[in-house]
Amino acid sequence: MIVASHNKGWKIITQRSHGLLAAMIAYQYDIKLPNDVIVPTLIAIAEHDDGVAETLENKNLTDAGAPRNFLVSDNSSKTELKQYLNVMELATSKCQLNALLTSMHLNFIFGGINEENDSKLNSFLKEQETNRKQILKHLNIDKKYSERLYRLVEWCDAFSLLICLDKIQPEGRKMEVSESPDGDINQVFYKDEKIISLEPWVFKENSFTVFYEYKIVEQLKFASVEEFNKICSEAPVQREEFIFSK
Repeated sequence: MIVASHNKGWKIITQRSHGLLAAMIAYQYDIKLPNDVIVPTLIAIAEHDDGVAETLENKNLTDAGAPRNFLVSDNSSKTELKQYLNVMELATSKCQLNALLTSMHLNFIFGGINEENDSKLNSFLKEQETNRKQILKHLNIDKKYSERLYRLVEWCDAFSLLICLDKIQPEGRKMEVSESPDGDINQVFYKDEKIISLEPWVFKENSFTVFYEYKIVEQLKFASVEEFNKICSEAPVQREEFIFSK
């Protein structure tokens, strides 16, 4: 979950909502890809963080009983693999390209982490490395092509997180997004309130609208994840819209 403090309590954005926003951004990206490539790529972008019901995950409450932002460590020495096994099962059941890009994303998340004491995670990552090699061979695509596709996934994921985490700087100050599929570095900034621009511009349309949905949970702490899930499920859905403008 993405969790931010709010004057009424907590602002809760699910990873799935963030993923949908990333897919909206990807849909507008001006990149020439055949239909049988772009559609699985868009699905991988939208669903790369799926796999579990976030509001029912014990790790998503802090020791004090507050909702835990995904960037805050849960102090566990081992990585909970359930979500990642689930998301790979879902991706693999769709198509191999979807599985490839999702696996590359998990490697991006965990590949640089020292997990010498986590044998299950190490085994999972080695298995995924083998699977990626097999998929590349089966699809007859080279590693360079797959890396370009994955940069689209990662770029849109990073852009969506900047929006959901409210990290884009105010007053028109520019900041980098991530490396684009073609190796460029783009800078994002606000032209006005809720109006986002990018240099250089990489989108098909000169203007388009995106959104994410969220909930405001007014209770500050919870005795259990079941209580949090109940309160969160009863909170009304709200929507945050942004206009991308050249």
